[in-house]
Formats: sequence, C-alpha cells, structure tokens
Amino acid sequence: MPSLFSRGGTGAAADAGAGATVVEQSAEATVDDPDLPPPEQRDLATAQSAKSAFASSSRHLNSQSTLSLGRRRDGLRGRLSRELKKKAKVHQKQFKTGIGHRFPRVRRIVANLAFDYIVALLIIANCIFIGMQANNALDDAESIVFIVENVFTFCFLTDLVMRVLGYGWTWLFESENYVDTFLVVMSVMVTWILQPAGFNVEDMRKLTVLRTLRLVRIARAVRMRPEFKEMWALLKGLVDSAETLCWTYVMICILLYFFAIMATSLIGKQDAFRDNASVQELFGDVPKSMLTLFQVMTLDSWSSLCRPIMVGSQVWIGVFFIVFITVAQFVLMNLVTAVIVENAFSDSKTEDEELAQRIAREKEKELEELTVIFKQLDEDGSGMLTREELNNASKKRKVRQKLRAIDVLPKDIDELWEILDDGDGELSAEEFVSGLQRLRGEAKAKDILRLYRELRVMEASIREINQSMNVSQGKMHHVKSQLQRAKVDIAAMQRTLARAKEAVKQAAHTQPLN
Repeated sequence: MPSLFSRGGTGAAADAGAGATVVEQSAEATVDDPDLPPPEQRDLATAQSAKSAFASSSRHLNSQSTLSLGRRRDGLRGRLSRELKKKAKVHQKQFKTGIGHRFPRVRRIVANLAFDYIVALLIIANCIFIGMQANNALDDAESIVFIVENVFTFCFLTDLVMRVLGYGWTWLFESENYVDTFLVVMSVMVTWILQPAGFNVEDMRKLTVLRTLRLVRIARAVRMRPEFKEMWALLKGLVDSAETLCWTYVMICILLYFFAIMATSLIGKQDAFRDNASVQELFGDVPKSMLTLFQVMTLDSWSSLCRPIMVGSQVWIGVFFIVFITVAQFVLMNLVTAVIVENAFSDSKTEDEELAQRIAREKEKELEELTVIFKQLDEDGSGMLTREELNNASKKRKVRQKLRAIDVLPKDIDELWEILDDGDGELSAEEFVSGLQRLRGEAKAKDILRLYRELRVMEASIREINQSMNVSQGKMHHVKSQLQRAKVDIAAMQRTLARAKEAVKQAAHTQPLN
C-alpha cells in the first residue's frame, strides 16, 4: 500500500505541478501581453485547468487502488482455494484411505461388512417392534416398550457416532445418509429430550414409523453380493426415479386440470345434466372432475361412469373419454414407464462400473500387501528373493501370519518356491507378486491359454526327444551289430592264436635246439 500511495502521490504531484505551471505561465502572459482576456476569465481558465488536473490525479489514484485491491483479493482467494484443496486432500487421505486416521480401529470396524450386518439385524428387529406397537400387541407392557425404545435409540446413535468418527463429518452431508441422520436425531429428541421434559410427544412418536425406511440401508449394504443384485437394481431404480415421478405428477396434474375444465364445462354445466345428481357429483366443479378423471385414468370401471350419461345425443361423451384415456394412459403413463426403465438400465450400468472400480481398488490393495510381504522376505534388500531368504523369513512369526493370510502355510513354502521359480534361483518383486496373485485368484482365460501354449511347447519337445531317441536307438543297434562282428572276429583270432601256439609247441618238441 505505501508504494500505491507513493505512486498516487507522485502522479498527483505531477498533475499539481502542471497546474502550477499553467498558473505561472498565465501570470507571465498577463504581464507581457496586453491583448489577453480580462483577469476574471484568466482566473476561471486557471481554476478549470487545476480542477481537471486534480480529477485526473484522483482517477489515477482510484485505478491504482482498485488494481491493488483486486490483486490482493485474487491472492487471498488463491491462498484460500489452495488451503481448501489441501484440507480436502488431508481429509481424503485420513478418512478414505485410512492413512493418518485419528481413530483407525473405529474406521476398521465401520468398514467391515460384519458391522453392516449387525446394524441390519437391529433395523429388522426395530421394524418388527414397530409393527407390534402398531398392532397394539404391547399395550400392556409399557415398561418393556420404554426399555426397548431406549436400547434401539442408543444402538442407532452409537452407529451414527461411529460412522462420523470413521468416515468424517462430511459423511452426514452425503445424500444417501440424510434419512438415517434425520431418523436418529428425531429418535434422540423424542426419547431422551422432549419426553423427559414433559412435552406431549405422541404425535412425534407416530413418526417412528419412518424408521422402516432404514430397510433401504440393508439393501445398500448387500448390493454388491450377486444374489441381491436384482433387488438392489429395483430399489435403486425406484429411488433414482423420484425426480421423474415428481415431474410425472406435475404432468398428470396439468393434464387432469385441462381435461377437468373441459369436462366441467361440457358435461357438468350442460343443461341436460344440471338436475342429474350423479353427474353433478362427478363433474359438478373442477376438483370433482379431476378426481373422476383420475379414476378414469386408472381404468377403474370407467365404462360404468361413461355409459349412463351417454343418452340421446350425448354420444360425443364417449369420444371425450376415449381421447382422455388415449392421452393419459396409453401415451403419458407408457412414456413414464419407458423413462423409468431407461433409468434402471443406466443405474445397472453404473453399478457394473462401481463393481469394476471396487475390484480394481481391491487389486491395488492386494498389490500393496504382497509388495510389503516381499520386502519383509527380502532380508538383504537387494530386490531379489532367494530360496534361503524365503525359508529364513518363513520362520518369523509376523511373516508366517501374513503368509497364512494369503493362504500360504509353512508346509507349502517349498512347493511355492518350485511353482514361482523360473529356474534362475531368484524371484523378483514382479514375479513374486504376479505369481501369488495367480495362485490366489481363479484361473482366467489368458492363464489357461498360457498353460495350453506351454503344454503344446512341451508336447513338441517330447516329440523331438522321441525322434532323437529313435535315431539313437537305431545307432545303438548298428553299434551292437558291429560289436557282435568284432566279438566274432576276436574269437576267431583267439582260436588262430591258440593253434599257432600249439604249432610252436610241437615244433619245439620235434626240433630241439642244438
């Protein structure tokens, strides 16, 4: 701001200096030039020039101030936006991922499906209790009713508080939680505040029937299970069609009002039916005509209303009813049905996308868990896992617990290594994680194709080995025959040597040495 005012002051000073210069020049001109206008006109011109200089300096100062304020406002808005984004990221990190959560145990409890099932059983029990109250089956047990109401109020308030602690305060402002929050707050107000204070809460107690709406929460809790998919599709289609139904009622009211005016004017006010009590009861005024036409639109005995008044020349009344039924029933209601069905199909597609996203999140979580297990197994931190490291790590209690959590028992360690090792004696993180994922999940089409390809390669290798063995067998037979001939030759040579030896001996006897 000082720089702003200094700049403004500089501009003002310059403009004031210009005004002073004008005054001095005018004064000098007054002395030197006798043909100038009178002094009054010169003073007026001087005042006007000074006024314009002051106005220009004021505009300059205002523009500089506005620019500076705009820059400060933009900077403040930017800092506020960055802080909000930072807070949102911290909130998402704490309550969505669980990292840095203040109450990690509470979050694990409320995120567990078993907790939802327990709350669902409480909701069902509460609905049964409300039905028994409505049937006057507990009129003689007021003390039991009082205790049970307090127990249900405490359980539902505990559920609400735990979910707020687990998912954050923004959980209360999610559209699907409005009804739960309202019902719990109303129950607390009636049971623990208004009734002990002596207020008449009988009328508000009748609103406890709305607790049966919490059955929708049960359907939401089991919506991802395949056996409840159709039920959730119907229920979600009904809930999501609320806006469509609202506009449907608006269109029906407009249509009924339009045809009711025609029916009142053409039927109720007609001279032939002025004295007809039944016609006046049905079409005497616009509200009565709207109610009658609504009955006709539902096709509820509309012919019994139409035929009695189609007397004489009043045959056109049948045409009126046919046109109304065609527009209201065949066109409007079928169009509404088509819109609701389209919403149901779009919701089903959305559910499939949510299921795919949930599977993807579970897969990412599984990858993180397996990566953590690999790092714990890799003792030297080299990024490669050896069989010795696997055996040593499997002796640790925490490692055994994590391996058991992924259905790998200590007795399966050797078999696991034989399955995952590709022959180099080491396992990388990718080999370890992908191998365990394939072991934990069901066989996919690509895994079956990969196995089929490996079997074909193995079969081709076996055929080559058989061919090599056949060739080697033929060569062995040839070598065997050669050995047989060599054996015969050796035997013949031995016999020849034996005869030669005997001949030498005989020669030695017959021809003694001199």
